[in-house]
Amino acid sequence: MVTPSASFSAALVVEDFPPLESDDTMEMPPDKYREVFDLAQCGARAFREGRFDEAISFYSKAHNLRSGDPIILSNRSSAFCLISQVLRERSAADSEYQPLNGLDPTTHAELALKDAEKVVTTHGNSPRPYLLKAYALILLERYQEARESLLSGLQVDPPSHILQTCLGDLDRNTNAAARARCPRLDRTDDFECTLCFKLLFEPVTTPCGHTFCRSCLHQSMDHGNKCPMCRTVLFIGPRTYPISVTLSNIIQKNFTEEYAERRSEHENMTYAGIDLMPLFVMDVVLPCQKMALNIFEPRYRLMVRRIMEGNRRMGMVAIDSATGTVADCGCEVEILECEPLPDGRFYLEVEGSRRFRILRSWDEDGSCHARLLRLVGSRRQHARPWVLLWIESRYRVAEIEWFQDFSLPEGSQERRDLIERANEASELARTYIRRARETITPVRRTRHFDLESIPGPQDPEKFSFWYERMFKILSKRFTDVVHKA
Repeated sequence: MVTPSASFSAALVVEDFPPLESDDTMEMPPDKYREVFDLAQCGARAFREGRFDEAISFYSKAHNLRSGDPIILSNRSSAFCLISQVLRERSAADSEYQPLNGLDPTTHAELALKDAEKVVTTHGNSPRPYLLKAYALILLERYQEARESLLSGLQVDPPSHILQTCLGDLDRNTNAAARARCPRLDRTDDFECTLCFKLLFEPVTTPCGHTFCRSCLHQSMDHGNKCPMCRTVLFIGPRTYPISVTLSNIIQKNFTEEYAERRSEHENMTYAGIDLMPLFVMDVVLPCQKMALNIFEPRYRLMVRRIMEGNRRMGMVAIDSATGTVADCGCEVEILECEPLPDGRFYLEVEGSRRFRILRSWDEDGSCHARLLRLVGSRRQHARPWVLLWIESRYRVAEIEWFQDFSLPEGSQERRDLIERANEASELARTYIRRARETITPVRRTRHFDLESIPGPQDPEKFSFWYERMFKILSKRFTDVVHKA
């Protein structure tokens, strides 16, 4: 949006309301006029001190007593313009940590335009109302109409230097003349995805006629194979479904910068680097350990789908029982097998590989989750089911560092002692497993008890992980047997 130039500041100087004179007594009673004068004076004082909300309140009360007064309307229009400008320039951080209640900037600008148009209609013989009208139109991003307002003011007062300066600034900043010769498409809701409320990126149009971002439709179909708008059953695969080429070209041509931002945002949604890791929060897994997983939660279905498009790796961590939060350490696992099921679930076979430490973590879904939360707000109980599901489809991502294990030098006494202890532990483990297989019923036997799966003592690190996992499994099995006995 183009900000009104400094040359418009002449229109935003509050005008003093005239005191009571003898010829005013015929128009309204002196007591009532004095009340209007006092309110106008209070409004002017609040305006000059930057308390625009109070100024608007005073001017509105004065307008109720003296309707149609050009000075009151002009001053109130100036206050509406300035408060709209202040709200528009407010940073995102201020809006987040110090939210304000009241009208939005667009509504303030529309009220300013309404007051300015009234003054133009009744007292259009000075340049100020045309400046106020143009200022309000610029705040509403209606630049061509603002230019026409300034030209109308020049017809009333051709020598006006302030009108000429503002017109020149407007033409330089917005290139309004070029826009008039080559009109461009307005940025309307027609070019927004109804799922992420942003400009369409890689738009796809469903057989039922609704258009979404391809990634948004793909994520929505994690929760079901129905159109998010009309609930028509869709027999399509969003990942391979062709984009609407014509619509995509129109968007890229008319909204080049915003489309580039959307492309950059989409590319940053994949975490292929070694320092960022999507986390599956469930249980402790060790390197070399294999595990079968049934993925049914929407957030993890989304995560697995993205992992399968990338390096097929994720981190597994447990919840720290002492703090109730995610543990500081976890293990990277590689997806060996991935079987998509008809109801949207995934059956995975994973194997642990490397350990890592979590430096920091956050919830992520690769969409506009924060904006959805703001839009839903207190109306959460009335929101569409797919919106609530999307809000809940957040998985955890962490910035990590890897644990570095140092091998003992070959031939050193420390390495010989370590291998000797590993051999002793290996014999104990084999004896333990043989006795366990005699105790536990054949039905409960699994591949975890295969003697051939024991790593050799020549790799003490790998053997230590297997040894710890084996004792955990057997301890649980023996506990179950004791309880049943």
